[in-house]
Amino acid sequence: MVALPFLVNACINEPTAGGVGSRLSAARLVAVDPVSLKLDPIAGNFPPPDFLRQTGNGPYSQAQWTNKLALDGKFSVLLAKSVDFSSCYTATPQNGCAAFAAAIVTGVEGITIADLGDIGFSVNGDCGAGSPRFNLLYDTNGDGQADGVAFYGCAAHVSGSVADWTSMTASAAAPDFCYTFPSDACTLTPAATVVELSVLVDEKGTWHIDRVQAAAATTGEPNGT
Repeated sequence: MVALPFLVNACINEPTAGGVGSRLSAARLVAVDPVSLKLDPIAGNFPPPDFLRQTGNGPYSQAQWTNKLALDGKFSVLLAKSVDFSSCYTATPQNGCAAFAAAIVTGVEGITIADLGDIGFSVNGDCGAGSPRFNLLYDTNGDGQADGVAFYGCAAHVSGSVADWTSMTASAAAPDFCYTFPSDACTLTPAATVVELSVLVDEKGTWHIDRVQAAAATTGEPNGT
């Protein structure tokens, strides 16, 4: 099973899934020491007309480490998208409107939502309602497969600011929106386990992400510190 990011964009009325490819392993069933948090930048695109098959990000989105801007240490993760998702509403949607860029938070797979605790990040760029946000894929029956998804937008959880950086913190147990696949009521509980946690953007713009927090640990450098 390959973990999936979830997009909320104008192409559809509800979040939809797309595989991130072979760079991510299957969800691990054994909890990992939370101090081993790392960020894995990844980007992709769901081209029109059906938006069902993920391709490479091409010129539409990018996710990469950069040393040009940082809140802590020397690095941040650059997340960017060049095409507005409003094009997906039109009769002739522009390729790239359903592109995404994300930083996968590795090291939390298999732990409970209770142990995940408060999650947060700091962003240089617009702290919007939908981008950037946390996407949380969760498992409710212990098989390691995602049974639902929860969302935590930046704007609803602002916890402070320093210079051009805005920080957000949210309780993993209290998402802005959540549902069980395919479109049922939310079943997220403190006993559910993490399949994948990511900081994701799918709107047009440029953001730098740093100081990502989860499971009482913080990361923001390529080596995980």
